[in-house]
Amino acid sequence: MYKLGDVLSIQYLGFKHYGIYSGNNTVVHNSKKFFKVEEISIEDFKDGKEIILSSIKSLNPELAIQTAKKFLGVPYNLFSENCEHFVRVACGLAKESTQVQKYLITALGTGVLLKSDNVILQAAGGAAAIGALLTPSEKSPVKNAAVLACLVAGIAFIASES
Repeated sequence: MYKLGDVLSIQYLGFKHYGIYSGNNTVVHNSKKFFKVEEISIEDFKDGKEIILSSIKSLNPELAIQTAKKFLGVPYNLFSENCEHFVRVACGLAKESTQVQKYLITALGTGVLLKSDNVILQAAGGAAAIGALLTPSEKSPVKNAAVLACLVAGIAFIASES
C-alpha cells in the first residue's frame, strides 16, 4: 500500500493535512486537533477521507521517519509548526508551509487591491493574489506572486503614462 516515509495528505475544505507513513498502518503527523505531533493509525489519520500521496518526498525515507518520531509531542502552531512544516523538516527540506504562504499572499494582495488609491498598487496587489492562487499545490507561491505583481504593475505604469 504505502512505503515507509511516504508523505500522505488528506484534502479538507480549503487546506491539506499531512503526515508521514511510519509502517504498521501508522502515520506520524502534527495534529491541529490534538495540538501536537503524534503517531496514530492510518484510519484515524484518514478521518473518513481519501488519502493522497503527496509530491513532498524525502531522499532518505528511513531518516524521515526517525526525524518525525523525534518530534513526537512538539506542539502545533499554524504559522511555525503546522503539519506541512513538520513533514518538510522531517524529509530534510526547507521549513515552509506553502498553504500558509498562499493564504497570506492572497489576503495581502486582495487588501492592497481593495484599499489602495493607487492604480499601479491595485494592479500589483490583485496580480500577487492571482499568482498565489494559481500556484500548484505544494509549491511555494512567492516567486509566482512576485513575478506576476511586477509584470502587471509595469503594464499598469506604462498604461498610466500614455
